[in-house]
Amino acid sequence: MLVAGTAVILTGCGNKETKEALQKAIALEDQKQYQDANNVLLGALQARETKIRADAGTPGDQTAADALSKKVAGDPEILKLERAQIPLYLHVERADKASAVYTDILSGNPGDSVVYDTLLDKDPLLRTGAVRILGLMGKPETIDKLVTATKDPDQDVRRAAVAALGSIKDPGTVGPLIEALKDSNWFVRSEAANSLGQERDGHAVKPLLNAVNDPDVNVKGSAETALLLLCKGPDAPAPPDDFASRLNDSNPRILLVSAVCLAILKDPRSVPVLLKLIDSPDQTTRLDAVKGLGEAGDPSVIPTLRQTLKDPDINMRGWSIIGLGNLKDEGSLADLRAIADDAGQPATIKAAATAAINHISPPPAPTSGP
Repeated sequence: MLVAGTAVILTGCGNKETKEALQKAIALEDQKQYQDANNVLLGALQARETKIRADAGTPGDQTAADALSKKVAGDPEILKLERAQIPLYLHVERADKASAVYTDILSGNPGDSVVYDTLLDKDPLLRTGAVRILGLMGKPETIDKLVTATKDPDQDVRRAAVAALGSIKDPGTVGPLIEALKDSNWFVRSEAANSLGQERDGHAVKPLLNAVNDPDVNVKGSAETALLLLCKGPDAPAPPDDFASRLNDSNPRILLVSAVCLAILKDPRSVPVLLKLIDSPDQTTRLDAVKGLGEAGDPSVIPTLRQTLKDPDINMRGWSIIGLGNLKDEGSLADLRAIADDAGQPATIKAAATAAINHISPPPAPTSGP
């Protein structure tokens, strides 16, 4: 059904053609024939625009052409028909199409509230779709509405709201996303962690570290990935002290993630912890520790990476090669060349060794001819 009250308003005013198209579309919508209903509206929209343009005649210049386009966009009959399209697209989960129509509506009536009204619909599918439209718009002025949607009784609406907040690069989204890490639904919590990783705000680090202790494995993974993203780049927003304070955490995964993140931030406090973890009986921990050592930028880890270069595990060898390349360890060139030339090595290992060699000792640039 159309948003409460909208059907009455749409069919209760306007010209005969618009009324008939809306009545037919509503009848088809009630029968769940959404595509047929939309086809009726599309036909009516095309006919209405054609009439407006025919009545106006051919524009004499660009100014007149722009004025005619503005008239078409703001025509009350066209706006009614476009508003009726929004729920039809949302019923078939095409928020992208609905968003495009809403953009057209706003060009003719900037204050139109059809999407905000849909946020109050009784059907959670339509509420979810309305939230996704706001996410596609990505405008800070929609934050308050999206925050309200994060409290919706339906988990799909909440998840869509959290994802939409993550698409808006604004400090005002960080607090609500942190709060969403406490949601009862794991999918919402996971989406909140993903979104926080995109927001580039250091205030998210402490809550995300706590989320590494989440009972759901998906949330844990999303929190770890988000933390790594917050440590990347020259303008990384993650505060190193937030990680350093967890280097003695009782949760071994939080300890490991904190050490690896510190390594990415080139903080020397990571090195002693990672050197201990390299001897862990857990293969995943050992692998992450090797990755971290390769990121730390500390030459003191080179002897350890030279040892793990001989590890029986292919992934350990691969990340050791990458780490030695990052550290530009000339002392490992002979071993790396041997690996690169060894026909018995996997192709990925040979390629990694070649890349590391070129990084440590770049080949001479070709000279130009006479």
